[in-house]
Amino acid sequence: MQGDVSFLQKQIALQTDAELPVLTLLGRSFYSKDPSASAAFMQRYFNGDVVDNPSGMVAMPGAVTAGAFLKSRTDAGDYAMLFARDAESDSKLDGFVENCELEFNDLTSPSKKNWSHWGDMHDGIADYVFNLHNAATDGMKFFHHGTVTRSMLEGTTYTFEMKLAIFDLRPFDTEEETLDDTAGFEIQSASDRAYLAEHSWDLDEPCRVSMEEEMKYATEEGANNHLWWKSTFAVANADTANKFAMDVLGATLQYCPFPYPPNASCTGALWVNVAKEGDASFQLHFVEFYEGSEHDEIVAVHAYHAEQAKALSQGCMMQAMYNNVAFNVATLDPFVDRLQKTSTPFLAMKTSNGRYALLFAFTGNEAIVIQLQSDVLTNADALDSGAISQACASMQH
Repeated sequence: MQGDVSFLQKQIALQTDAELPVLTLLGRSFYSKDPSASAAFMQRYFNGDVVDNPSGMVAMPGAVTAGAFLKSRTDAGDYAMLFARDAESDSKLDGFVENCELEFNDLTSPSKKNWSHWGDMHDGIADYVFNLHNAATDGMKFFHHGTVTRSMLEGTTYTFEMKLAIFDLRPFDTEEETLDDTAGFEIQSASDRAYLAEHSWDLDEPCRVSMEEEMKYATEEGANNHLWWKSTFAVANADTANKFAMDVLGATLQYCPFPYPPNASCTGALWVNVAKEGDASFQLHFVEFYEGSEHDEIVAVHAYHAEQAKALSQGCMMQAMYNNVAFNVATLDPFVDRLQKTSTPFLAMKTSNGRYALLFAFTGNEAIVIQLQSDVLTNADALDSGAISQACASMQH
């Protein structure tokens, strides 16, 4: 009874907060075993620009970093990316990267036509150009099903879901023919298309609603015109992640074509909207596997991030926190209030470009890390990089 009253009091307190400011996309940060290789991957396959640190996302002094930038063809959703690690990489995170690469490349091979749970650590990209010619030349590992193509992001535990409006595997009539009607692919020859065909198959999703029903909801909610339109996470508990997103970020429910909770036959999922820009919104998707080895491995990823997230309240940013989604907000103050009321560890810090940043992880699903940036912060003391480095050093002794 006492726990129920406490939970109700917390909910009432959250509801009486001042209205949260709107979140707008800033960028995406990744822990990478090899930041330069990750940035080069985006340049070679997505025609991205290699840059230092787009959008001024947080990085510790002495960190090994590289950045990439993809310009959207629309008014929203530029994809600014930071890849980072400390001078000495994190062996545990490197192990996750290696497992991700091995399992993704094996299970999603043309011969097995299966699905890797690592694939549900992905960002969704809708308006892009993917250089299939370079992918085919390099023998790149990826697979295509329906209107979606998936690939690994080198050096990280993350993958991409690349959405196509139309896809046609019929062979070219001539070697010189181009593929202007296949949105998103840069194809130079018939052999490029043949490479894609050899890596394509139908992925069975028996628990997903019909495409007709899903399209009905998509039409009612309006087209999403972001280049980068979602971040998806395989989670320990999707319901917990969903509630945290609502309580702290002010997220709203989004229609999801998958069931919840999961069962022995179906993976479960919950989707939310967290950022509104014009007629488009940015989504977070939470995917929960049923009990078993896949679920256990994802739980282990979140458990390790949880250990790393504890350091935030002690003024230290550990390497796992580089895996974050970043947003701009008008002020950080109401988010500080909500984090304090939910007893969530956080780190308030000064950025290299003179702004303030707030870093925190989802309680119970700590591999979901959020970075908020603003020019306004009065409800917490922001540490500079020197103080953060000193705090981290003291924790290691």
